[in-house]
Amino acid sequence: MKHWSLYALMIVLFAFTALGCNSDNESPNPTADVTINIVGNNGSNSYSPNPANVTVGQTVAWHNSDSMTHTATQNGGGFNTGNLGAGATSAPITINTQGDLAYHCTIHPTMTGTLHVTP
Repeated sequence: MKHWSLYALMIVLFAFTALGCNSDNESPNPTADVTINIVGNNGSNSYSPNPANVTVGQTVAWHNSDSMTHTATQNGGGFNTGNLGAGATSAPITINTQGDLAYHCTIHPTMTGTLHVTP
């Protein structure tokens, strides 16, 4: 009887563990105003949309739709998503600077994108 109790406890613990897993990294972040997809290592076609249009104060998240790890890092500093594995979505980043903000992947520097930020 003790073995059945142990098995039942293991099943319950497994179920709670599975239910508690966070799958936010597998889909675009619903709390960001704008989500940009990272579509692959293809120069200025690596991010979609590109350029992305946002207004000052909006939040932007990047979703890695590719099978490789990438980043979205503003040229000269400013924002950096950090490494985003396949299927991951960055935390929303608030954009507070007006103008065209160029960014790239620090792992694959030929991957480039632009945020067109209006007031």
